[in-house]
Amino acid sequence: MTHRTCSLATMLLAAMFSLQVTSSATAASIPVPDRGFISSQPAKTWEEGLICGNGTIGANALSRPLNERVIFSHERLFLPMGAPVMPPDQSVRLFEIRQLIDKGLYKQACTLQANLSGQDGFMYPDYYVPAFDLTIRTQPKGAVRDYARSVDFQTGETTVHWADDRGIFERRMFVSRADGIAVLLLTAPKGKLDCRIALEPREPSDEFNADSDINKRSDQVFKEHVSDIKSTAGDSWLTYSNRFTKTYPGSIHALESHVRVVAVGGKSEPEDGGVLHVSGADRILLFVDIRLLHDPDKSVMEEMKHSLGELPADYTGLLGRHAKIHGEMFNRMRLDLGGGADHERTTEELLELSRYEKMNRALIEKEFDAGRYNIISSTGELPPTLQGLWGGTYVPGWASDFTHNGNVPSAIAANLMGNMPELMLAYTSYIEWIVPWMEINAKHLFGARGVVLPSRSTTHGFNNALNPNFAGGMWVGGAGWAAHFFYDYYLYTGDREFLAKHALPFMEKAVVFFEDYLYEGPDGKWVFSPTQSPENTPGNSNSQASFNATMDVAVAKELLRNTIAASHELGCNADKISLWKEMLAKMPEYMIDENGIIKEWLTPRLENRDSHRHSSQLYPLFDGMPEEIAQSPELQAAFRKSIEYKLDRHWKNNQRGFMSFGLVQLGQAATSLGEGEIAYHCLKHLVNRFWLNNLASMHNHRSLFNMDISGGMPAVIIKMLAASEPGRIQLLPALPKAWPTGTIEGVLCRGQIEIKNLRWSPDEIAITLVSARKQTVSLETPVDIARFAVKQGGAAVERGNTRRCLIVTLPAQQEVTLELDTDS
Repeated sequence: MTHRTCSLATMLLAAMFSLQVTSSATAASIPVPDRGFISSQPAKTWEEGLICGNGTIGANALSRPLNERVIFSHERLFLPMGAPVMPPDQSVRLFEIRQLIDKGLYKQACTLQANLSGQDGFMYPDYYVPAFDLTIRTQPKGAVRDYARSVDFQTGETTVHWADDRGIFERRMFVSRADGIAVLLLTAPKGKLDCRIALEPREPSDEFNADSDINKRSDQVFKEHVSDIKSTAGDSWLTYSNRFTKTYPGSIHALESHVRVVAVGGKSEPEDGGVLHVSGADRILLFVDIRLLHDPDKSVMEEMKHSLGELPADYTGLLGRHAKIHGEMFNRMRLDLGGGADHERTTEELLELSRYEKMNRALIEKEFDAGRYNIISSTGELPPTLQGLWGGTYVPGWASDFTHNGNVPSAIAANLMGNMPELMLAYTSYIEWIVPWMEINAKHLFGARGVVLPSRSTTHGFNNALNPNFAGGMWVGGAGWAAHFFYDYYLYTGDREFLAKHALPFMEKAVVFFEDYLYEGPDGKWVFSPTQSPENTPGNSNSQASFNATMDVAVAKELLRNTIAASHELGCNADKISLWKEMLAKMPEYMIDENGIIKEWLTPRLENRDSHRHSSQLYPLFDGMPEEIAQSPELQAAFRKSIEYKLDRHWKNNQRGFMSFGLVQLGQAATSLGEGEIAYHCLKHLVNRFWLNNLASMHNHRSLFNMDISGGMPAVIIKMLAASEPGRIQLLPALPKAWPTGTIEGVLCRGQIEIKNLRWSPDEIAITLVSARKQTVSLETPVDIARFAVKQGGAAVERGNTRRCLIVTLPAQQEVTLELDTDS
């Protein structure tokens, strides 16, 4: 039988099995995790597999009883596509680009920049791709029944369960943060475990859409870029290796994997083609390690074999070591909106039950947990790519890169407020690593000092994301947006060493770019030219090339304010602060168009195109509210109307549901305005349209595996329930009517404060806080506080200047519980 014939047979078996088990998952067949889910269906495609990971190694089990395929990946497996292309120095002709923009010749400006780049077209960085498949093939005996699969978010363990005439079978898997490997356990009735195990190249055609164009293209890319594939087997091990054909100095050159196989009972015999046949066993334990080689002549196969051999063949003990690390991080937060008994339902049932008119609360809670689980599992030394840590094709959407003009910021949006601050360091360290490339972007594209972050990157930071129709070379807000997260890490953690050694130095690089890039217009205000408002084209233009994009102006304002504040905190940059204040004074002001909507370009010459998926002009409200907007009811009304207009124009009849993180941007802005019902409207789309039965999030409506809203949706929910800035905490700032009661635990606040527990009902709010240091904060509620009492801890509390504000002096490192009776 050819491999292709085998793949077709696998598909048919999976399809037949899928029909058999439609309603088989019950609490009786498999325990429902306290925090996690059960599912009644195996995966039809890789996007529906059960995912787990330790940030470095990812595993995705398609969960098929008889023909299992586990897709393995590695966080640094970016397929070498050839040496990076450095943008040539075109800065001496920047004046021409600006002149064309001044004349309204935007298309010509974009074409000129693209031509000067010397590129044939838009260039993606190295693709993020899977490593290989571990296959487990078993012969049936009677019909498969009692099928269920699950993921336990607290331990990071996946389970596939079924039975046939021989009895009950299970496959369990996790990827250990403690030991740096994947561990699988196969169990069966005594002596009934009979299977063939192999490591094979990723086979995307082993899916229901086997003949699709994307799978054909994936096969083609694989054949062009991967060579020297070797798969071997011994009586207690498997190996896999391959080399890459389009390597370059500094890229990965080869991949190696070693699998230790421990069979209890029965016998193990290697077969041709790198297959290990285990028969008559009671249980099988697999240990999987993956390494990427920069020097292909220095194999680490023996090193992996030795290290795996040192591990105890104790699945429970190894899981416990991992769960202690993973679970401690995951369990810092909990959301309870009253999901109750519906937690016992399968994900298929919950997705079917939930409606726009009445979202299922258990589904909201599970997706909240799933989002945090997905981001934890896919963050290691690097932040999540578009697909997190997982993949199933050699032609992933948008190269599954780090897309900085919206996607990555959404994926990491809950890292700090969601009480996972250590995960933010993966992002900041990656950004610092690509600084040398970013400095070349600034110098060669704009003749400036400092840094320019490209809209996308993986193994380098050169800006090649441009062509005559895509003005990615003109986007200048990226580094400033990144600086927001550097400074915010300090605000949440109080880590002054990080502020001094990492945050402020990067912020200074971002600021100095604007010192050189900006020039004064006839009205005495700075001109931002050229710019791109991410991926959007003005309504009265035929090109993305533009000037005075609202986002870039907002980023520069925030960056300057934060850099001044950080400099004051550290007592430095006294000679520069006056210049930065002068720069702030000359910034363009926000503008409102004739429809009462915030303009996306701060000029009367360029009109909005509000039907676009991005909402970059809302940047000022993505994570708080600047004072100039807080003091202007007119601006607040214009931002509010912008969100409403976007929801109506882009999302009302958007059946494809293209770009879920656009809803995150709208939701974030709505929460900053205190608009709970608008934020809830965004959640209706996010909850009901962008998750599969494995609780992996999607880019489009139920399709295109993508981790953006796994971080973004929890961030919106958290901001609806608690928002903070140093010295101020807002309780329930955007609470929708649909959530009259609830509890959230573990929200991290700026100022080194953790909300251990926040519980609310129509007439009461109870909150327990812990501050890392003694400090006084204002505690604000959306309704009047009739009475308040300190129930625990030594806090001093008095009323603020309104009946909705308390001034609370918190002791250091002590839990304080307050109960507030409210006038509902």
